[in-house]
Amino acid sequence: MSVATGKPQYIKLAKDAGLPAQNCQYCHTTAVPKNETFKPDDLNERGKWLVAEAKRKATAADPAWLKEYPGPKEQAK
Repeated sequence: MSVATGKPQYIKLAKDAGLPAQNCQYCHTTAVPKNETFKPDDLNERGKWLVAEAKRKATAADPAWLKEYPGPKEQAK
């Protein structure tokens, strides 16, 4: 599994972590991103930061990491 692979349940996990995520656009530039057409440019700054956190050697991104995001915490769109 790639760290860049997002999942719909990430929204719930981000909310459970106390973040204001309302939809996929919390990390993506499109409302409903598709794995088969995904490009790194489809991520906003928050999403790019999360992918860069692959240095944690995880098999998948953990939405709780977003609590450490140094940028704005509010919903992008």
